[in-house]
Amino acid sequence: MADLIGKFSAKHVGNTYSKSADGDLVINAHFEGEADVYGAGFATLTVVQPLSEAGATSGTCTYAGQAFQDGNTLGALGEGTWEQTPGSSAWKVTLDIDGSNGDRVRSVGTIDLANRSYNGELFTR
Repeated sequence: MADLIGKFSAKHVGNTYSKSADGDLVINAHFEGEADVYGAGFATLTVVQPLSEAGATSGTCTYAGQAFQDGNTLGALGEGTWEQTPGSSAWKVTLDIDGSNGDRVRSVGTIDLANRSYNGELFTR
């Protein structure tokens, strides 16, 4: 079992949308917040899907972000999955994230659009 290393809390600050070269819908959800072990930061969660699947309730996603702690900047990239909680505007997101400092982290959280929040826990992996 992986060890819990901290919690995170972020505010959903907006989405941007575009079309990929293959004609897919690209959804970028932007967040700003704080993590216990990494400090303040910004992140984008990206979902790419065919337009015909815009109402999907699960899929894959990617993560890109930066954290700022004690005058240091840490970059992070990750991949994972999302799944909508039935009947709500909440999504469970699980990500495997690699940090520029060598950290390998599993992030498990929930995006709640009704509250414009993204909260969860971070584990070693």
